Amino acid sequence: MVLARRSLAGALALLASACLPAAERQLRGDLERGGQQLAELPDFDARPLGDDWDSPAEFDGSPEAYVEYALAHDRSLRASWERWRAATHRIASERRLPMPSITYGGFVSSVETRVGPQRHRLSVRQSFPWPGVLTAGADAAAMQARVMQREFEAAALEVRARVLTAYWRLWAVRGVRAIQAEQAELLEALSEAARARLTIGKASLADVQQLDLGRARLDDAILGLDEAEHEAAAMLLASVGAPPQSETPTRAEPPELELPSQGEAQLRGGLADHPRLARWRDQAAASDLRVREARNARLPGFAFGVDWIEVGPARMPNVADSGKDAVVINVGIELPLWQSNYAQDQKAHQADAAAARAEWAAARDRAAADLAVALSSIRDSARRATLHERTLIPQAQGVLESQLGEYVSGQSELAAILLAERDLLDLRLELVRIHANHAIAWAELERIAGRSVDGASEPEPARPEEESNHE
Repeated sequence: MVLARRSLAGALALLASACLPAAERQLRGDLERGGQQLAELPDFDARPLGDDWDSPAEFDGSPEAYVEYALAHDRSLRASWERWRAATHRIASERRLPMPSITYGGFVSSVETRVGPQRHRLSVRQSFPWPGVLTAGADAAAMQARVMQREFEAAALEVRARVLTAYWRLWAVRGVRAIQAEQAELLEALSEAARARLTIGKASLADVQQLDLGRARLDDAILGLDEAEHEAAAMLLASVGAPPQSETPTRAEPPELELPSQGEAQLRGGLADHPRLARWRDQAAASDLRVREARNARLPGFAFGVDWIEVGPARMPNVADSGKDAVVINVGIELPLWQSNYAQDQKAHQADAAAARAEWAAARDRAAADLAVALSSIRDSARRATLHERTLIPQAQGVLESQLGEYVSGQSELAAILLAERDLLDLRLELVRIHANHAIAWAELERIAGRSVDGASEPEPARPEEESNHE
């Protein structure tokens, strides 16, 4: 019996789904697929903060692992999906007819007729709006649900960009700390060499004190980087929605230096499909449908009813149809008398549609400007990273090696070594930050474009002899 009920319920659900318009069926399918990757919400209870967290999350150190976890566990993204789901379920209420009315009346004083007294009256009445009202309202609600879908898709893009930004900032802090640790080892070696030279009179006490001061300041900087790393790791876990006790590994190698394979004009041409722009386009379409609904609401509605009148037996004997009940079928028209009021509703929806189109144009302009800024940041960071890797850092290393050689032979002062070492350190630290900024700018580019952007490795610069051959 239970199996039969379940089969009947499934058949009714399938029949109801088949009766839905194609656009609504597609919307419900998109909703189901969008919610499959989302984790369940925690229960609201009186447990202490932290007891409701899951076991620590495990990551392999790749940025995409954090992104995948965030797309499943980000609570704001789940809230956006729930708003989409609520808007989808509200479509059915727009298609609903007005509630039928059933009224009963009892005659205080019965009305005498030839066939008998009328004693009771039962009426059933159903109103029907103009045919276009319900369809336009349902279409507008479906389009509004599509707007919520665009909000969900845009929120997913925001989550991805936020996670990648937090990841590469943590990576930069760890890269800077590793370089500072190497610098501490170098200063320690220089301090030992200076002390050895001090014993034989080839170095001054000021040299040793200067190295010790530099080492103390560097140790303080490393301790500050420890706190910065702890803060960046906490921000990364918060951006992905992971428990705070989770480990946050990051990869060792820097991000690839790439330039978009498509030009700015091509990327700008694809902005029309971005969820943020599509959101306002769909909002304008929903308001246009509301305009049509308001226009149809100004047309008359209809009402159909049936009255049943209970008639008692006639007082006179042998009367034909004695006690025969009366049945009345009535048809009515609902007149929308307040036309000026309905016209104001129509104008309000027209203004909403115009506002949505204005928002679309503003979002398009902002997206084009943001795209240009992101591309400029990518090009600049790629150029600067290439310059540091191929020119500035090798030159600084050469200067430092020369100063070290001259210092060993007594031809250079310690101050020159420290200056060369500081230049090399600054360039190495700057390179780490440039790599992180390049990856963050790339994540921002994909957020603005609304899709993954293919990249191409930056071409090798032409050598002087190759340029002369081309000439």
